[in-house]
Amino acid sequence: MAVIKIKTIKSNLQAVINYGKNGDKTDNGILVSSVNCSVDTAYEEMALTKKFFHKEDKTLGYHIIQSFKGNEVSPSMANQIGIELAQELWGDKYQIIVCTHINKENIHNHLILNSVSFIDGKKYHNGKEDISFLKETSDNLCFKYGLSIVTTPRAEKEKEFRQKNIDYFIRTDKKMQKIIIDIDEAIKSAKKYSDFKLILKSKGYENIKDSGKYLSLKSPYYSRNVRINRAFGEKYSVEGIKERIYGYIKEDLPPVANYKKKYYKKTYTGIRINKFLLQTSSFYRLYVHYLYLFGTLPAKNEYKELSPAYYKQQRKNKMIFEEINFLGRNNFKSVKEVQNYMDNLEMKLPELKGKREILWRKHKTANETNKNDILKEINELTEKIDTIKVQKNACNRIITRYEEIKEDCKKQLEFKEKAQELIIANKKKKARNR
Repeated sequence: MAVIKIKTIKSNLQAVINYGKNGDKTDNGILVSSVNCSVDTAYEEMALTKKFFHKEDKTLGYHIIQSFKGNEVSPSMANQIGIELAQELWGDKYQIIVCTHINKENIHNHLILNSVSFIDGKKYHNGKEDISFLKETSDNLCFKYGLSIVTTPRAEKEKEFRQKNIDYFIRTDKKMQKIIIDIDEAIKSAKKYSDFKLILKSKGYENIKDSGKYLSLKSPYYSRNVRINRAFGEKYSVEGIKERIYGYIKEDLPPVANYKKKYYKKTYTGIRINKFLLQTSSFYRLYVHYLYLFGTLPAKNEYKELSPAYYKQQRKNKMIFEEINFLGRNNFKSVKEVQNYMDNLEMKLPELKGKREILWRKHKTANETNKNDILKEINELTEKIDTIKVQKNACNRIITRYEEIKEDCKKQLEFKEKAQELIIANKKKKARNR
């Protein structure tokens, strides 16, 4: 069981982070984790993001408290649930620090979320639908880890209201309507289900999850994954989409698949009007009046095309940011240290995989009561293996990028040396001619 509370941080972000990281409450900092930033420099990185995008005032961040029932969950599992919650909702755009407190009878997480995105500088607005998605995701994670859910009459009413809020948001949102149009086009254009996924990827969709009953995907419009069948019915579930693809008659197919659909980003490039001065200064009002007379206002919005190259570059920037964070967290000083770290990870993998195989064998012969405990151990090992794989890939990318940069620098030095030789040769030639 997890209860969620949300507070807005408007005055002192650093004080809230320091409170969350308190060593007496987090087992001397062992139960402190972070997403898209380093634990030691979380405040500095968040402040730098705000400064870079000139958004250092008003709402500084959000303080989310996730409380669990008594000793139902272990401290490490609670921290893992907090990390997964942060990654699923904000992991692609925002910096979050997750602190698990064990100083009270019930274990609870403190998630401190930076209000400004390090990707595009957009501010996170904690609307009704965002709160609903937060609580829904928290409940889903509790189900995943076998924890209880609040089932009081008040909680059931709140859950029903939350579900209606999410469904209404999904049905009425203009961005969601665009996603539905894209999916319908992909279904009509595809001859088989694998083609359907390729068409969606060509339109800029990522992280398509279809291993279960429901289809979940990440669109160019939202930071989180969206599960559309919840509001639009079973025809948008995995089985429903397959039935629609394989049930279409060939005459109903469009002549050409719409692979090259374009998306645009609206940007305002004109002069921004100061509302306070417009109300208080007659001279400023005269200035604005002449802006309209000369045709400077109203300014037109520019629409910049978001091509597949844009999304490709966005993903590349995200990977570079993750690599920089990884280097900072581990305090690497040379490529050799990165290589040694990667070698150590490779040595750990076989041992962990071997343990997992032994547990799976035990799981087959175990009774129902022991199966759940064994499954929890398997899940914990799987998470460790996945983490090692992610870190290993990051090390590999860092080494590759280092070699590329080294090669580029070498070419530039060779070019400079040749250029200097040519300059010296030309000077000598001019001197001889004189």
